[in-house]
Amino acid sequence: MVLNNYRYLLPKFVDGPSRWCIKHHITPNQLSLFGFALSVLAGVAFAFPSVFLYNYSYITPNIWWWWACVPPWLFFLSGYIDVLDGSVARKSGKVSKYGAFLDSTLDRIADAVSMMGLMFGGIIWPWNSTINYLIGIFTLTVMLMISYTRSRAEIEGISMKGIGFMERAERFFILIFIYIIEWAVFALEEKILGEHKIRWVFPALFLIFSALCTWTLIQRIVYSYKTLNK
Repeated sequence: MVLNNYRYLLPKFVDGPSRWCIKHHITPNQLSLFGFALSVLAGVAFAFPSVFLYNYSYITPNIWWWWACVPPWLFFLSGYIDVLDGSVARKSGKVSKYGAFLDSTLDRIADAVSMMGLMFGGIIWPWNSTINYLIGIFTLTVMLMISYTRSRAEIEGISMKGIGFMERAERFFILIFIYIIEWAVFALEEKILGEHKIRWVFPALFLIFSALCTWTLIQRIVYSYKTLNK
């Protein structure tokens, strides 16, 4: 919802790459698949925080700063390409129903893979694996339902644009922000304390993320109810 207000800035970042892709005959569907592959790699990286995130003591700090950025950068690039493929489709005149279907389907799978990566990594709730998976599964379900309610409402002629705070772009950037905050706190711990003691930062922020997603789903259900019963 919030990021929709800044969509007018997107052409500054995608017009040049879009023209390059068109010039080199890169299709929107190829970009969608490439972006999906990056999101899968990001999900795999999320699943191994001991390799990427909590690895400060085993590799030199100068290298670790870059190494720990691999998961969020992969995740960010997958989102950027998700925007780019739409721009290429419009500029090249290759907008198609199947392309929209493929893009939307891959987005849902990418959401699932990234969340499963965080669940497998055990950082959603590091104190108990059962609770870790329950919170992750609940949040993933809500995220998928946010997208489903929009799709189902639009079949009924209801526009869901701007309804609810946690649209996909907001969810995307907030997850990156939460990961970076955890990365920064851990780095400070290692430099000051020499060990990882503060384990509540990611869980606390993720619970807020989950609550905001839940509130968005409720808003969409209520909005649909009011609109369809007028």
